[in-house]
Amino acid sequence: MSLLNALYNTYNTALENNMVDRTDVLNQQTILLPVYHSNKRSAGAYDLVEVTLSENSKFIKAEFVPKDQIVIFPVTENSIIRSGSKIAPHPLCDELSYLSKEFDSEKHQEYINVLNDWLSYMEAGHSNHLLKVVSEYLRQETILNDCIASLFSGSDYIVESDYSIVLNPGEKSKKIVQLEKTFVTFTIETELSTQANLSVGTDSGIHQNYINYIREKNLKLPKEKCDISGEETYCVSRHRGLMGNAKLISISNHNETYFGRFNEGEEIVHIGYEVSQKIHLMLKYFLENIQNRKKIGESCFLINWFSDDIGNKESVILTNTISPYDDMDDEDDDDSNLKTFGGIVSSAISDYMTGKKRDINPDGKFYIMILDKISNGRISVKYFRELPKADLFQRIEEWYNTTNWSFFRKKLLAKETPSLFRYADAIFGMENEKGYIECKNSKLRTKTVERLLPCILEKKRLPLDLKGRMFENLCNRNSYNKTWNYVLSIGCSIFKKYQMDYQNKSEVRELLDSNNKNRSYLYGRLLAIYEKMEKDTLRGSGSEEKRATNAERLWTAYTKTPARTLRIIEEKVRPYKERLKKSNLGSVIYYDKLLTDIVNELSNLTNFNQEKNRALNEDFIFGYYAQIQEFYKKNENGKEREE
Repeated sequence: MSLLNALYNTYNTALENNMVDRTDVLNQQTILLPVYHSNKRSAGAYDLVEVTLSENSKFIKAEFVPKDQIVIFPVTENSIIRSGSKIAPHPLCDELSYLSKEFDSEKHQEYINVLNDWLSYMEAGHSNHLLKVVSEYLRQETILNDCIASLFSGSDYIVESDYSIVLNPGEKSKKIVQLEKTFVTFTIETELSTQANLSVGTDSGIHQNYINYIREKNLKLPKEKCDISGEETYCVSRHRGLMGNAKLISISNHNETYFGRFNEGEEIVHIGYEVSQKIHLMLKYFLENIQNRKKIGESCFLINWFSDDIGNKESVILTNTISPYDDMDDEDDDDSNLKTFGGIVSSAISDYMTGKKRDINPDGKFYIMILDKISNGRISVKYFRELPKADLFQRIEEWYNTTNWSFFRKKLLAKETPSLFRYADAIFGMENEKGYIECKNSKLRTKTVERLLPCILEKKRLPLDLKGRMFENLCNRNSYNKTWNYVLSIGCSIFKKYQMDYQNKSEVRELLDSNNKNRSYLYGRLLAIYEKMEKDTLRGSGSEEKRATNAERLWTAYTKTPARTLRIIEEKVRPYKERLKKSNLGSVIYYDKLLTDIVNELSNLTNFNQEKNRALNEDFIFGYYAQIQEFYKKNENGKEREE
């Protein structure tokens, strides 16, 4: 199914389930708008005014709408795409420059023409009380003076010749308010106290009246077959913008993109007016609903939803950390406050991964896409995928099983898969002065997330360059002061995925594998032993304890020429070993036995003498990590292993 079909069908599903025009929850949650309507959020800066009228069309008051409050209003085919100096009024609620003749008589007259056309439909037997009251008030042509007198009542102000308002004239605190662009909506104060006031933004009756009016108008217009719905209907070539004026569907300004096959750009695709409304309003809802969208770049968004969970109440966001534990919080460095896959909000996937629930809706579909605003006029769909819901859960589980690793969370060691953002930061970022990893190149960070998504959804193998870059990072240990253990775990997660993808390993162990005779793995164990021996000697010696060990300082050289660097480390660690003998002979004996066993295993490897100085691979990291974890493993009495 194409993206446009998926959005269209999703909107129709929402209609069938009474999810459209839920004005009862306006300003409480994101709502899916009815067709031929739009919404506006108050910025709290003289930008939106609510005019209250009596039921006999008398002006009562005008008030600035509080910040973040939303109003819904009808739009026309032209008004929804207006820009610049183009005159295209909305049919009822609009800027004062349209509603008041004082600012621009031409704009006002065009507004009256559009409104009268709707009124003629109402007078033809489709009555609406709210529309009638507002239209009778607007005919009085007093809206500008009424608003000024009410909005600035009690303030010291003067009205300039251009109808701008000067507050506190003659004082340092003087402020000029321009009302020309101020948007106006209407409310009717009902006479009965038991009845709620009627508002253009919340009254579904006036919304439906306008929808019926537009549908009747469209019946009189030329019809074509819509490529999405398959119906004969009035089709449009101009579509509403979604990110400002940037459009999902538009005709190229460059004729060469379609000449040779088509004579006009409009021939490329035919989309019905109402179908276009449904597609764009559905996508607008997803972009505004935090449960459906995740920002992954400056103007790039990942959007996902379910056919049986349009609002994504299960909070499935594939860029978040994945963990099967219910008490694990997502601590991503991005702007998300959502829980992890295993958190309270996403209990469905948590239940699936922990085996509590496997009866997934067989008819449920999962949709995911990446949208990027590539210019002020264009939106690019960089990725779109449709999956059965059961397949999605299985692929998430497979991704978790091939990438999970142990991380410290709230002082507990627990397995999880890092978020895609964390992978991007660890691979292409650097440790900043605040002590965390950050990729400052936002485009590179976004691109990495885009490249990793198919690894989850399409079971694609890990890109080799990402694995190579991560290994290069871990070879430069001195670049990480406060974040080494975190980066080490991220790297292990990536290398685990790589080995399971390319080496067909069924398992990559975190715990020490004494039977692993891999050269790099054994060299990693050796370095961990020398590091631990030196740290044991420095323990309790004040500030010296915090300085880097010889193993840490020579880490990079060791990964490139391990045998040669090992001899240097042995010489440098010898004095520490002698000191440790005096305080803890048992530890020295334990370390010596480990070193001897590993060196013997290395010596017995085929062609060891020829390859002993060959650069190490990612198994070195696994060997080092496993040996370190073995050292710090606690026994039943809470004491460290070497004791």
